[in-house]
Amino acid sequence: MIRSLLKECINAAFLKEIKDDNLKLYSLLENLRAFWLVSDPLVLNPEWFRTLISDLRDQLALHFALEETFGYLELAVDVDIFLSSESARLKKQHVDLYLEIVSITENIEDALYPDLNERLFLDQLSRFNDFYRTFQIHEAAEFDLIMSATYGNNKRKNISDFEVSNRK
Repeated sequence: MIRSLLKECINAAFLKEIKDDNLKLYSLLENLRAFWLVSDPLVLNPEWFRTLISDLRDQLALHFALEETFGYLELAVDVDIFLSSESARLKKQHVDLYLEIVSITENIEDALYPDLNERLFLDQLSRFNDFYRTFQIHEAAEFDLIMSATYGNNKRKNISDFEVSNRK
C-alpha cells in the first residue's frame, strides 16, 4: 500500500491578506499595550482592560480560524522541507497562544470580581506583556514565512518589491 504523507505549507497570498485586513486585532493589541507600559490600576481602568482583553480573545479566535482555514494547507505534494516544518510549527503555536489569552482573560475576570484583587490584576498585566512579545515573535515568523514562500531565499532583499506589487 502506497501512502502519501501530508505536508504542511501556506497559501502566502491568503495569509498575507488575512494579516493585512485584521486592523481590529492590531488596534486592540496597541490599546492593551498601554496597560503594561503603565501597569498602575490607579491610573488605568481595570474594567477597560477586561473589555479589551475579552475582545482580543474573540478576535484571536477569528484570526487563527481564518489563518488555519485559508492560510495553512496540508498537501500531498513535494513541499520545501523548511517551509513545511516552519508552517507546521507556526500553525501549532496558534493553540498555545489562544489558550494563553483565554487564561489571562479568565484570571482578569477573577481579579475584578467581586472586588479588585490588585496583585492578581498586576500579575495578569505581566502575563499579557509576555503574551504580547510571544505573539509579536509569532507574527514576525509568519511574515518571514510568507516572504520565503513568495520569494524564496531572497526574502529580505525583496520586501520592497513585495509591498509595491501588492498595492496594484
